Amino acid sequence: MRALAAVEIPAGRNIYNRPKFIDLTYLLKEHTMKPIISILGTIAAIALFPHIAQASAYKTSGGSTFIHIKELSGGTVAIGTGYYFTSVGGTQWKGNFQPTNVIGSPSIITYIGTFTDFRMGPGAPQQCKGNLTLQRPVSNSGPAPLTATWTITPGGVNCPSPVGSMFMFNLTEAVPVANSSGNFLASNANTIRSETAGNATWPKWVVTDPTGLNCRNPAPSGTVLTTFPNASTIDVGYLGLNSFITPGGASWLRVPSQNCFIRANTQYIKPKLMPF
Repeated sequence: MRALAAVEIPAGRNIYNRPKFIDLTYLLKEHTMKPIISILGTIAAIALFPHIAQASAYKTSGGSTFIHIKELSGGTVAIGTGYYFTSVGGTQWKGNFQPTNVIGSPSIITYIGTFTDFRMGPGAPQQCKGNLTLQRPVSNSGPAPLTATWTITPGGVNCPSPVGSMFMFNLTEAVPVANSSGNFLASNANTIRSETAGNATWPKWVVTDPTGLNCRNPAPSGTVLTTFPNASTIDVGYLGLNSFITPGGASWLRVPSQNCFIRANTQYIKPKLMPF
């Protein structure tokens, strides 16, 4: 196996045309859950995977690769089995990740483990195995970058990448991004878990309005039932995307605990970064 330092691979490039993805999660099976979500709906899917709020999520700029890391708040890390998925050239791959070690420092967290993946769909079975390293900053002050590097090892079946092949790419923490008007909508505020299914909104938001944020019912001009202070966290849970409404063209988000609506715009709120 070649040493990592001896191989120069541009970030995001797969020199052997092998699917580029790694997904480190604990019971957060985004794409496996897709048919479950389609049949049972968001509530049932969430009930099956109760630890979803303890995962941070990352994706490539093109959105074809997703990474989930099972982490606990307060900087502690829980090591458990993982899952990953990607689609490359119309071919889907998925597999499992087994983290074996986590190395922490004041500025960087490194996850080390092994992976096994396989190609989905008809045809002769293809399976690859290897070692995986993930690194991300400790700081949670903004959408964090993640560097993923893995190496193919013996043990696969018809793996399209030779033993010793190494792959590296960069990802960014996947958080909702508002549209050009600053509005968060059902189409851009869904969770990493449901991006392909579109059934659940981002669960927690931070108030950015220095004067506080009114919660009204009905929107947009109903009675103010409560006011959330600046910098406070609003937990809306993993609601269905119909929790967004757009009376008068402005986006509003339902807050179930208060039975009211808040303005879903960057002037007033921003998504809270995981882990929560």
